Parts: sequence; structure tokens; C-alpha cells
Amino acid sequence: MNEGVYVLRVRAMDRDGSELLSPSVGVFMPRVTEGDVVASGQSIGMIEVLGVRRELLVPAGVEGRVADRIGGGRARVAVQYDDALLSISTTSMVNLSDADSSETGDPDGALAFTAPMSGRFYSRPSPTEPPFVSAGDVVQRGQTLGLLEVMKTFNRLVYQGDALPESAQVEKVVPNEGDDVVRGDVILALRSLAET
Repeated sequence: MNEGVYVLRVRAMDRDGSELLSPSVGVFMPRVTEGDVVASGQSIGMIEVLGVRRELLVPAGVEGRVADRIGGGRARVAVQYDDALLSISTTSMVNLSDADSSETGDPDGALAFTAPMSGRFYSRPSPTEPPFVSAGDVVQRGQTLGLLEVMKTFNRLVYQGDALPESAQVEKVVPNEGDDVVRGDVILALRSLAET
């Protein structure tokens, strides 16, 4: 494990939530706010202890929406060992990726598939293989559209979402190979097949 990284511990709150706990006394500098989606391996911020800063990572098996953050909107918060840095709600996680990974576009029938979290975008499974999708392709619900690397973990981007039709045509793959994207950035510009 990298010396500059802490993987946070989790405390269950109830059946639909958990808390991520401070690993030490120090100053917490959050990178997430209430309402943000967090997932395994994602950095939620840093902790500074005696002038040394360390990344704080979400542990494996944890994902959900930030329900509460210590210190409210402050950028630097003094914390004690075992303080709850974040409260994570897992309510409606089944529909979370649907809601956060798509959005409708303009009224002309344009649609957009957006990043469900921040990371580095890859359009192909490896440098020697063809891209998952290209401009002009028709995508179907459940199809892999690309990969998003978050802290050395590759997450599949899957075409899904209540706001998206069963199938659509790719107009443009927006980010370039290896570009960093943040949650909500457009990954694919799409057009509904009903509009063509």
C-alpha cells in the first residue's frame, strides 16, 4: 500500500447506510459534497497530520450517495480518530447508476450518456483492441461503452438509464483516450433512433 494513502474504515449505521471514519487526528480536506456519488477506490479527500497529507480512499464494497459530510461546506475540518467523515446512503443504489449516468439533451432528440463518477476514460479494453463504440454505432441497453479508471480500478461504463431509450446511435465519443473526466461530463453524444 502506498504510504501516502489511507483506505478508510466503515461503520454500518443501519441497513441502508454507513459511515466512513477518520483514520487519525488531523485536518480533513474533502473533495466530495453532499449528494455526490462515491464508490470503492475513489478518493474522498485528504487528511493532513503534522504537515503530511495522505489521500483518503473509499474501501472495497462501499458505494452510495453522500448524505452528510463532517464540517458542512468547510474546506478544512479538524477531526479526531474515528470521527465520521461522511455518511453514505445506499438507498436506491439499484437505480443510482441509471439516474447518474445519463441525461437527456436538447429537444431535437439529442441525448447524452454522462460519467457516473470522476476518473480516466478509456474507449477500448486494451491499446491493441478496437474501441467499444465509435461514432455511427447503434448502442443497446446493457452494452459496454468504455472504461473509467478510478484509483487503478477499471469500471465498465454500461448503457443504461431511465432517461435513455433502449437503443440509440452514437453521434460522437466526446473525451479522447486517457482524458480525465468528472462526474456529469458527457461521454457519448447520442441520437434517439426514433428521431432518425
